[in-house]
Amino acid sequence: MHWDWKGVLQPIRLFVNSDMTVKHVFAQLKAKEAEVGFVLEDEEIVGYITPLSLLDQLLEEGGPARRIKPEKDFLFVREEAFAKNIHNCHLVIGADHANRPTGYMFMDRLNQFLSEVQLKNFNDALNNAEMGIVTMDASFQVIFMNEKAEQILGMKRSIIQGRDYRKLIRMDASFDEVLKGQKWFGVENTFNFKVISGQFSPIYESGKIIGIIHNFYLKDQLEEAVHEIDFVREMNEDLQAIYSLSNEQILVANSNGIITKVAGAYFNSFWGDIEHNELIGESAAELERRGIFTPNIISVCIEKNSRVMLTQKGKNGTVLSTATPVMEDGKIKRIIVLSKDVSAEEKAFHMSEDEAEFHSEPVIYRSSEMSVLMEEVKAVAPLDSTVLITGESGVGKEVIARRIHQLSRRSSGSFVAINCGAIPEHLMESELFGHEKGAFTGAESKRVGLFEQGHEGTVFLDEVSELPYAMQVKLLRVLQEREVIRVGSTVPVKINVRVIAATNKSLRQLVQEKQFREDLYYRLHVVPIQIPALRSRKKDIAPLAVYFLQELNEQNEYEKKISTNALNLLESYQWPGNIRELRNVIERLIVISKGEEISEKDVYRVLWETDSNEQGFLTIKGIIPLKKAVEETEKQLIELAVEKYGTATDAAKALEVSISTVSRRMKRFNGDQVSGGMAHDLFF
Repeated sequence: MHWDWKGVLQPIRLFVNSDMTVKHVFAQLKAKEAEVGFVLEDEEIVGYITPLSLLDQLLEEGGPARRIKPEKDFLFVREEAFAKNIHNCHLVIGADHANRPTGYMFMDRLNQFLSEVQLKNFNDALNNAEMGIVTMDASFQVIFMNEKAEQILGMKRSIIQGRDYRKLIRMDASFDEVLKGQKWFGVENTFNFKVISGQFSPIYESGKIIGIIHNFYLKDQLEEAVHEIDFVREMNEDLQAIYSLSNEQILVANSNGIITKVAGAYFNSFWGDIEHNELIGESAAELERRGIFTPNIISVCIEKNSRVMLTQKGKNGTVLSTATPVMEDGKIKRIIVLSKDVSAEEKAFHMSEDEAEFHSEPVIYRSSEMSVLMEEVKAVAPLDSTVLITGESGVGKEVIARRIHQLSRRSSGSFVAINCGAIPEHLMESELFGHEKGAFTGAESKRVGLFEQGHEGTVFLDEVSELPYAMQVKLLRVLQEREVIRVGSTVPVKINVRVIAATNKSLRQLVQEKQFREDLYYRLHVVPIQIPALRSRKKDIAPLAVYFLQELNEQNEYEKKISTNALNLLESYQWPGNIRELRNVIERLIVISKGEEISEKDVYRVLWETDSNEQGFLTIKGIIPLKKAVEETEKQLIELAVEKYGTATDAAKALEVSISTVSRRMKRFNGDQVSGGMAHDLFF
C-alpha cells in the first residue's frame, strides 16, 4: 500500500523568527507543546529548530542569549506525492499547490511508520492466505501461525505458539533432515484427526538455517489449491538457486552500468576465467574494454532507453541477450539482462577447389550428447575405417560425414556424396562405376564413375539401404578389392577411397528380412555412429535456430531477431523432421513475422496452427496408447488456446476448465521450467 505525504505529515505548531534567542525559542516550544519550530526569514522557512539542537547551542558561546542557529537538513515535498525515504535529509516539509507549508515529518519516524505498515500488510497477507503457514525455530518451537492454519488445525495460535511442533504433528521422518537443508514436498500428516498435505522447507538468514516453515492444505482441498501451493513452494526457496536450474543467465546492472546481481545459469565458456562472484561491482563498459565480451548490451540499452536484443560474443562462447530497462519517474533505475547460451562449434576448414562445389555446413551443438558424438568423430576421422552413420531423417548425417572427411588425412581430396535412393536403378551401375564408350545405347563417350571421382578422397553413400540388392554385390567387391570395373569393360581400375555410409533404417532388420546382404552389412558396420534425434538433445535447438537465422538473414539481407520466449517455445517442440525441419521453420518465421523480432506468437502460428477446412477436430494417423493420446491432445489444445486468447484465464474459459487446471497442465508440459518472465519477480 502506498501513502502520500499528506497522509503522514504532522501539523506545524510553531513558527519562530531567525533573530530570536535560544532562551526565547525554548519558551515557545514549551508553551506550544511543539517538538519542532520552523524558522522564518522574510516569511520564508529557512530551517528548523528542536529542543535537542537548542541544548547543543546552549553550550556554545553566548548561551541562552545567543541567536538561534537553525538546522538546514530539510526538504520541501509536494503533499500529494508518494511518501518515501529520502537520503541525506532529516526532515521534510509538505507544501500544497500554492507552496504553502502544510505539515512536516522526520525521516526516522517515517521509516518506522512505513516498516510498521509493511509488516502489517505482510501479516495480513499471511493471515489471508489460502494455505496454513506455521514457522518454528531451530529447536522446533512454534513462533508463528497464520489464521488459515488455525482454521485448518482447529486450534488457536495462543495454544500452539511456543510448543514443540514435533510433539503436535505426526511425522514418519525426522525434522533434523530439514534443518540440514532438505526440502520435503507433498508430505501428508495427521493433526487433530485431520489429514493435511504440504511442504517443509528450511528458513535461511545470512546463509544459515535458523528454522523450518510448514505450508499445508487440507488434503480434500488440495486439488483446487495446487496452483497456490506451487507459488508458495518458491516463497521460502532461495530464488538464486531456482534460476540456477534454468538455462538462462540473469544479470542486473544499475543505471551506471555497474553489475549488481548475477543469477541463473552461469556460462563459464562466455566469461572465461572470471568467477561468478567477481562480476558483482564490475562495470560492463570496463568488461567490454578488457575484451571479456562484445558488444556491451547494457550501454546500448541505456543509450536507446528501450528494450534491446543482441548476440554477444564472449571469451569462448556466444549468448543471445535481451536487456530490459526498469524505469522509475521516467528514468532508468536498473537494467535486467536475460541471456541464453547459443555457443556452438563452428570451426572453419580450408576447402580445396574440387571440394568447394559441395556445401559444407558447420556442426552446431551445445548438448552433452553431441559432445560425446563429436569426440567419437574426432577419434575415428584420422583412420581409414569404413563408418556407418545412422539416425532419423534430417538429423544431419551428411554434415557429420563431411566433418569426418575434413578431419581426416584425405581432407585435401574430394568428398563425393551419393544419394542411393535418388539414382534410377538402370543407371545405378554406370553412375557409381562409370562406363566405356558404346557400352550401351546412348553411351557416346567414356564416363568416369563417382567412385573414381572420389579417388584419394571420401565417398559418402547416403540412404545406402535403398541400394538395389543386385548392386550390393558389386559394392561389396569395391570395398573388398578396392577396384571398380566400368560398364562395358573388363579391366579393373584401382581406387583409393574411404567409404562412409548412412541410413535412417535398421540395416540389421533388413538383413533379417533378406532385403540387405549380410556380408555387405558387416563390411559397412565397422565403426557405427548413431546421431540422436533433435528432440533428444534440446540444448542444441537454440544455437541451431540462431545459426539458421543468421544464415538466412545474410542470404536475404534481413536483420531479423528472435525473442528468448520464442526460443524457449522452439525447445518445447518435438521436431519429428529434426534439423531439416528446424531450418525450414526458421525460414518460414522470417517470412511471416511482421516486426523486427520473431515472437512467441509467431512460433505458435507456425508450429501449432490448424487447418480450418479439416473435417472434424482431430486427425488420427496411427495407433498409440490411449493415455499418451489424451495427454498429447490436452497439450495441443491448451497451447492453441493460450496462443489464441493470450492469457491462461481466457484460455481456461474457452476450454471450459478451471484456471488451476490450465496452469497445472502447462507446468507439467513445460517440465516445470522457470520462464524468463520471472526475472522481474526476482529482484524487485
